[in-house]
Formats: sequence, C-alpha cells, structure tokens
Amino acid sequence: MKIKDYRNTSYKECDFSINSKKADFLVFFSSVHPKAWNVYDHVSVKQNELNYKFREMYYEKCIYCGVSIQVIDSSNFEVDHFIPKEVLKKELPDYDSRYINGIDNLVNSCKSCNRAKSNFICEETSLDLIHPDRNKLHEIYVRENDYSIKIHPEYSTNEMVSKFYRVLKLDSQLKRLDYLIMEMKDFCERYNDRAEIMKLHQLILSIEDKRRRVS
Repeated sequence: MKIKDYRNTSYKECDFSINSKKADFLVFFSSVHPKAWNVYDHVSVKQNELNYKFREMYYEKCIYCGVSIQVIDSSNFEVDHFIPKEVLKKELPDYDSRYINGIDNLVNSCKSCNRAKSNFICEETSLDLIHPDRNKLHEIYVRENDYSIKIHPEYSTNEMVSKFYRVLKLDSQLKRLDYLIMEMKDFCERYNDRAEIMKLHQLILSIEDKRRRVS
C-alpha cells in the first residue's frame, strides 16, 4: 500500500493544502462578523454555519490523525489552537491574542488528538515542519502496510517530530482501527455496484457502531 498522505485512504485522496481556503473562509467570516477579531469564539460553537464551514475545509477529518466523520460523530471534533492559549500566560513576544485566536492558528482536530496535544508548544525552528497548515505532516509521518502510522526514516532523529508523534499517540491501536474502518468504507463506496459489497458494508457498520461507543 502506497499513499501520498497518511490521513487519506487508498480510495479517496484529500488535498490538505488549505491556505487559500482559509483566506476565503476569512472573507466569509468578516462578512458575518465585520468587527470581530476573535475567530475562535465563533467557529468553535458547535452546530453553527461557521463551525461546519471550518470542518469542511479539513474534509471533516482530524488534521493530525486523519480520522473522519465516517468513524466518529461530528460532535467529537474540536477547533484546536495549534499554538496553545497557554503561551499568552508566558507573555512570549511572538504571540498575541489576535494571532492565537485567529484563523491561521486554528485547525480541525478530533477530541482525542486535541486533548492529547493539550498545551504542547512547537519550537519556532520546527513550526514550518509541524504546523499542519504548512502541509508537511504527510512527509514526516507515513502509513504502513499494517495501517499503523510511523515516522519517516528521514525524520527519525528529529526530536520535535518524535515528541509530537508521542504526544498525539499516533502509534495507538485505536488509530489503526479508525483507518481500517475508513479504508473499508471507501472501498465499499468505490465498488458499491457489486452485490457482495452490501453484505460487507453491513459488517463494517457493525464494527463502526462499536467504535463510536468508545469516543
């Protein structure tokens, strides 16, 4: 199995180069809230249009592990501050409240990754590599044939890459299961004109139902 991005399945490819999408999103946001600067306060509200549009930019997937609404309910997705709000307490000169709560610092995350990441602070020298919107994550983390996520050998000695991998628990068995469910569902969607696919799909739904109870 060879895929370009570990967050995609073999049957469906999503392009996570979303900087232009964020620019368009900000235009829409400004039209709705022309005087607002705290984007987070508005997009983090569940079940409103802004929250949906934000998740849609990320294909309703977690930008970190790739799990999608195929596996977990949309209520289990959160708007994550990549650079955590905790930095404001440290009074670091490179960060202010407008940036921390602005669109460029916000990403779509599943609850599991967001809570595991917690107050993780990426060193400035690794920001271009680790920040998901810089679209380098697919280069440093790869999907193996057994559906696990591994660190690419080229980055195996990079301490920040390894630390982020451990913090997010990208090696967890649950993330392997999530990927397998998505792989099977996309397979069924690709070949849904075959009679035997219906039976397979029912089995997948049974597995999915048990998985959703874990969230």
